[in-house]
Amino acid sequence: MTTDLRRRDGGPSRHVRGRSPILDVVVDLHEDVAAARFPLDLPGAPELTELRDRIETQIGAHLLPRLKREAGPAVVVLGGSTGAGKSTLVNSVVGREVTQAGVIRPTTTEPLLVVSEEDTWLVAEHPIARLADVVADDRVPAGLALLDAPDLDSVLEGNRALANLLLETADLWLFVTTAARYGDAVPWRVLRQAQERGITVAVVLNRVPRRVLAEVRGDLMRRMTDLGMGEAPLFVVPDVGPHEGLLPEEVVEPVRTWLTLLGGRNTARGVVRRTTQGVWGTLREELLRLADGITAQAMAAGALRSCAEQAVAGAGDALVARLRAGAAAQGAPTTRWLAAASTGGVLAPLTGDVSRVRRGWRGGGLRARTEAAEALGAEVRRSLVTLTAAAATSAAAELDRAWSERGGAALLEHDPAWAAGRDTRAEEAVAAWAARSDALAAELIGADPRVLTAAGLSGLLQAAAAGLDGAARATRAVAPGQDAVARVTADLHETARAVVGEEAGPALDRLAALGLRSDAGAGLRLRASELKGHR
Repeated sequence: MTTDLRRRDGGPSRHVRGRSPILDVVVDLHEDVAAARFPLDLPGAPELTELRDRIETQIGAHLLPRLKREAGPAVVVLGGSTGAGKSTLVNSVVGREVTQAGVIRPTTTEPLLVVSEEDTWLVAEHPIARLADVVADDRVPAGLALLDAPDLDSVLEGNRALANLLLETADLWLFVTTAARYGDAVPWRVLRQAQERGITVAVVLNRVPRRVLAEVRGDLMRRMTDLGMGEAPLFVVPDVGPHEGLLPEEVVEPVRTWLTLLGGRNTARGVVRRTTQGVWGTLREELLRLADGITAQAMAAGALRSCAEQAVAGAGDALVARLRAGAAAQGAPTTRWLAAASTGGVLAPLTGDVSRVRRGWRGGGLRARTEAAEALGAEVRRSLVTLTAAAATSAAAELDRAWSERGGAALLEHDPAWAAGRDTRAEEAVAAWAARSDALAAELIGADPRVLTAAGLSGLLQAAAAGLDGAARATRAVAPGQDAVARVTADLHETARAVVGEEAGPALDRLAALGLRSDAGAGLRLRASELKGHR
């Protein structure tokens, strides 16, 4: 009797008594591992991400189901290189075509799990049922589940990744290779990992021409011995030549007999227990590797944050130094001031005895002086916008350079709209600064604007803050005994630093969104210590 389940969601469940005392620890550990991230381009980050994925699958699809329900069938994963004949072997062991086999590569693109009819309820809620299609067949020994996995060296990257993840679900790995492919590097690397993690391994040497059988078998056994797998079962399936469908009964019978011996609740449970016990030591070591990687990422994030702040602060300091040196007053502002304040110029009275102006110079003279001072302020503001936007661009470039050198290149998402908005942000900041200058000037002029209106005084204040010494002297003459120039200058420098400092905002926001916490590594170390001594 056979039933095709072919499902990816859950299914009926039955209550099984008994709960492992380590279960709660492993549940929390699974969440911690799933939350681990290695987004910064640090040495070893891709390998740590791969390790994280592997451990997450190992815990979620192997350890947790075993701790929750030890009675589940032992998962036998058939893995190997392209064209090794895994699917044909599964079909031949079962005695019917349950999985696709053929010459087109890759053949196995969807993993298939074959279980006995009585074990279907035990795998219905197992995470592996979400990774593979499930087929029930009573010719599979009770207590075993055969998983036909994609090729380890598949031309499709997704298949390769899935094959490696499925191996983490294995209680036993049946490595299928051929006389032509048994020396391939990829499967031997995975074999070594399986050996290190205590997974029970058996090897099927498939399609071996009889003339080289002894030579190939001997070489393979030497390789297995060197790897510490000298006692692992080795099955040799001779080449039966061109054929379609199932392998002859006599060539597949040793594999089927061995699987049958592993079947049965007690024997299969022993395989599960040995593999699960072998996981703990390696898992603790791997958790410590993840913890170290998380800590390194958090430290690197802190360094990126600091260097971003330093980059914009340095650019802000450089801008302020230029403002103090009078860079914003050079060019058009100085030319306008010299024209207006020289002998006969409309602002010349403000460079001499201002009291004469107070005694009687009013009317058109006041309007002309105000217009000239306002125009001077406008010229200064244009210069300030140009200087500030340029400094912001320099800050962004310095931040890019610093982050690229420290593993943060992936976070440098250059938003064209943000870059295009630098002039606008500078204009808005300078305009806000000018408005505060206007308010101060209105306070100083009061109700007696005989020399200058508040708007005119504000223009002089802005020119003085930009470094025009003549404008500073004129301002003090108009508003004696005040520290107005110093106040507006300090405000300008603070405003300039703030605009440049904004350049770190998007990068720091992306960095914060990563959630790289310095205590996350300590959490994994704690979980590893809680597993210590568990067998």
